[in-house]
Amino acid sequence: MSEKTKTFDVNEMRAEADEFRRHVARWVDERLAPQAARLDEEGDFGHELFRELGGLGYYGAMYPESAGGSGLAYPYTCFTVLCEELARGSVSFAASVCMQGSTATHTIFKWGGAALHEHYLGPALRGEKIGAFAITEPNSGSDAASLRTRATACDGGHRLNGSKIFTTNGTVADFITVVATTDPSKGLKGLDLFLVPADSPGFSVGRKLDKFSVRASDTAELVFDDVFVPHDHHLNDGQASGFLNAYKSLTVDRIFTAALALGNGRAAYDASLAYAKERSQFGQPIGKFQAVQFKLVDMLARLEQARLYTYHAAELADRGEPITTEAALSKIVAGDGCNEVCQMAMSLFGGYGLMNEYPVQRFLRDAYFPLVGGGTSDIMRLLVARQLGF
Repeated sequence: MSEKTKTFDVNEMRAEADEFRRHVARWVDERLAPQAARLDEEGDFGHELFRELGGLGYYGAMYPESAGGSGLAYPYTCFTVLCEELARGSVSFAASVCMQGSTATHTIFKWGGAALHEHYLGPALRGEKIGAFAITEPNSGSDAASLRTRATACDGGHRLNGSKIFTTNGTVADFITVVATTDPSKGLKGLDLFLVPADSPGFSVGRKLDKFSVRASDTAELVFDDVFVPHDHHLNDGQASGFLNAYKSLTVDRIFTAALALGNGRAAYDASLAYAKERSQFGQPIGKFQAVQFKLVDMLARLEQARLYTYHAAELADRGEPITTEAALSKIVAGDGCNEVCQMAMSLFGGYGLMNEYPVQRFLRDAYFPLVGGGTSDIMRLLVARQLGF
């Protein structure tokens, strides 16, 4: 991702983020939101929209111009804006973009050579190729040290054997960064990163996973059967563990997941506010009833809390300060809070909330993704507890 910002000007940051938001919001309103219901219903990845957004340069929001990126002064804040605004239109689509513009490309940018930059990073930032990051396994979720996918050294590189699950962009990816162990006895220190082209012999998609939430976000089980990975596809700068080097990327991704929750919560709140003004009962709009007003105010309070903490964490990331606690807390605050917002929205819509013709049911279903994706809320609490010394 971008180099640490040398100077930090709050007014400059806000100006850049506001301008960035205006452009993204316009695209969301004109292109993404009108197709969100169809994408969800059909489980459609949205290839045309994905390529279109890449062509506009948004996947390079966190990268310097020298790598084909946007060269933004405050990349983490702007990428947080991107995730939030896209999620306001479709959390499914936003999740795919979040993977593309962050973890799936960061490892290549940071540790890939010139050839990998040319063949994978550049095309990915332009939306011409799709990337994925594969870490979770059927028997290893939050416990990364127990990963079983093995990378065995051989002439010219390594051979990968194992399987992954819950991989975002898995069936549509042109390349996947795979976390595998080179020495199981070393735990986390034995994990490393390997770039695998999707056309590699021995690689296959086990199955596309069917979900009740973020249905348009492609999620897959992947199989690696003696897949050869050449030395230049080994994403390591000579340190003991490429995975531990990449951990900052996984940490900042928690802020982006919080932004997904925030955008979805905003969409639920906006729909609820409009519905409260339009829906009439007992001769007046339901928004005239105090119980409905209080519910809307509670929704707004949770949204503001989520917004403040999410962008506080993003600002710290742009300042180059430690974010382990703040990123985890932003995911807790936004994930839990915006899930409650969507539950209140469902309650406010009443029977109509259960109907597929109204988007509130999609907002509620998608509100469960940020509670699980990138680490569950309880795992986030565990991380913060460790920072507190427990």
